[in-house]
Amino acid sequence: MKVIFVASGNKVVGNVSAFVQSQFDSLREEGLDMILFPVVGHGAKAHFRAAGRLRKLVRKEKPDIVHAHYSVCGYVAAIATLFLKSKVVVSILGSFPKENRKAKIVRFFIKHVWDKTIVKSQRTANQLGMNLPVIPNGVNLDQFRLLDQHEARKICGFEDGKQYVIWCSHPTRIEKRFSLAQKAVDLLHDDNVVLYPVFNHPHDDVVRYMCAADALLLTSYSEGSPNVIKEAMACNCPIVSTDVGDVRWVTEGVDGTYVAKDDKPETIADCIRKALMFHQRTEGRGFIEKKGLSTKSIAKRILQCYSTP
Repeated sequence: MKVIFVASGNKVVGNVSAFVQSQFDSLREEGLDMILFPVVGHGAKAHFRAAGRLRKLVRKEKPDIVHAHYSVCGYVAAIATLFLKSKVVVSILGSFPKENRKAKIVRFFIKHVWDKTIVKSQRTANQLGMNLPVIPNGVNLDQFRLLDQHEARKICGFEDGKQYVIWCSHPTRIEKRFSLAQKAVDLLHDDNVVLYPVFNHPHDDVVRYMCAADALLLTSYSEGSPNVIKEAMACNCPIVSTDVGDVRWVTEGVDGTYVAKDDKPETIADCIRKALMFHQRTEGRGFIEKKGLSTKSIAKRILQCYSTP
């Protein structure tokens, strides 16, 4: 089976996000003939140019599947494959907390244009009001591995006597709400608790930070199936998160993980306090394996999705 993977190449021009690359690699390991097509540029003109280039590639390679990630890339794939035989599969990676124009457009494409649509959490399927296959992104357990916490703290430059709460995203991303993370940590009134943003690092560095940290904090107001939560689970890192995407399901049953009941800084601060008092590593890695959330397990589910009508 030949598959063209379509995804944004804007984060690092010409390269796709790490989780897309990881899924691409895991499907190639399953024996699929994989081709990567990054969509570079913003706005309608850039997307139509990308659709033209993709159409030429589809005509040349004649793939069985064109698998697009994010709705915008799904629109590009739909234009590129118009009147061609390749099946279009689209992974919706975000969520739709409110009924809006974007949700209506996505619902139209799911019903009338795309051949198959995958969502990352049941919450997103419910928000769209549709019965859709739910296949989260997997975590590479070979890459996100267990390291000695003491050694990892040395490598990361963490000071003795301080507790580090890592927050993994760029602080300027509005939807991630770094300001909420700051307010919650400030409410602890403890100079020995350090909020440490981790961004623009290769994945090997992120692994070290997750193994070194006393807790990982996620404060987003909207997510599909946040990879950072599963990655922290794979590193047995305690977790505090807002109740977004599938976080509650992913962390269910894992001591040392706390999902806030609301988005108030006081509530999140209380969860952070509990995580820091946990004083040990979690058993999250075992739960990742039990719930079939490794990249290998997810690749098999995607392959099954490709093969069904």
